[in-house]
Amino acid sequence: MIFLALLASIAAAGLALTMLFLTHGRPEDDRGGPRADMVRYFGCAAIAALLCGAMNVLETAGGGDTAAAIGNATNLVAVGLIWAGARRLNRRRAIGAVSTAAGAVLMLGFTFLIPLDDATLLKTAGLTVFGALSALELSRRPLGALSGARVMSWTLGVYAAYNLSRLIVVGVAGVGPLIGRGPVSAETTAAVSAVAIVLVSVSVVRLGRQLDDAPAPGTRAHDRGVLRRAAARMLATRQSVRATLVRVPEIDLIRAAHSTERADMILRAVSAALEDSLEDAACGMPGRDTVFAVAPAAPDTAELEREVRIAFARRMPEIDYADVPDLTFEHRLVADVDELSLLMDARRPRPRQEQRED
Repeated sequence: MIFLALLASIAAAGLALTMLFLTHGRPEDDRGGPRADMVRYFGCAAIAALLCGAMNVLETAGGGDTAAAIGNATNLVAVGLIWAGARRLNRRRAIGAVSTAAGAVLMLGFTFLIPLDDATLLKTAGLTVFGALSALELSRRPLGALSGARVMSWTLGVYAAYNLSRLIVVGVAGVGPLIGRGPVSAETTAAVSAVAIVLVSVSVVRLGRQLDDAPAPGTRAHDRGVLRRAAARMLATRQSVRATLVRVPEIDLIRAAHSTERADMILRAVSAALEDSLEDAACGMPGRDTVFAVAPAAPDTAELEREVRIAFARRMPEIDYADVPDLTFEHRLVADVDELSLLMDARRPRPRQEQRED
């Protein structure tokens, strides 16, 4: 019976993970926003649930304390990441993932230090807390206004209440009912978990259809979309467009010596300088520490670099920065949007290159 229930949990977790990927589809360059955050957090929760079920089966087959410890830790992660994801979607402070990771690490360690029955009770208490927190967070607006979140909130609320009832039974009658057969036994708990996973999976699909998949302005995903759409518009009337890439070689030093905010201000100043120097250009930062500009014109690149440096230097007093960092340029001719996407996907700094039109 326990094997059947645990296998049902694994099947439900696998179904949940599959449904999440089907909901999101294949990520494109300009995908992002709340739906992507949901898939990131809840997809990891589904993977944790899948691993938990596998470890529970291995423990039952004689896997020992290691399988039990990993199973207990991933069980907490599965529920805790739903709470963390809900906080993210509600645009609240990002403490959920950190708290979940801390709880999982403690659970992993305690499983080796205390008797297994006591570790199970500790895990049950953790599931009660994370389940209740998830239910409360999912009921908060703006997420709570969506029907998928409401169903998920009720599901996790009932799941937390069930785990609380197991703790109450242990407090009254000891651990005997958990070991034997009955409504709070291990078999029943595995079956309840499987049902909860299925209900959460269906709720996540409904929620994914209601969430916006447009990335927020200022994010890399948003800038990729802006640049792709601008390139497509320009390429409709010409064979190629010019992509200009600008980097600040000492940006890592600025970030270390000052702050990340200061480095971001300097990169935004680079983007503004490009916009001042190029007509009908789309600018953004689709990759780490690289500012892109897509423009239809074909100016003299040396003159363009000179104008960008002058415009950039003018902006330094505005952000209260005494020095004027050096800039490096790369110029490419792009014939289609996919070529631009490959260029934006590059993560490593490239040597200065220039491809001039004949």
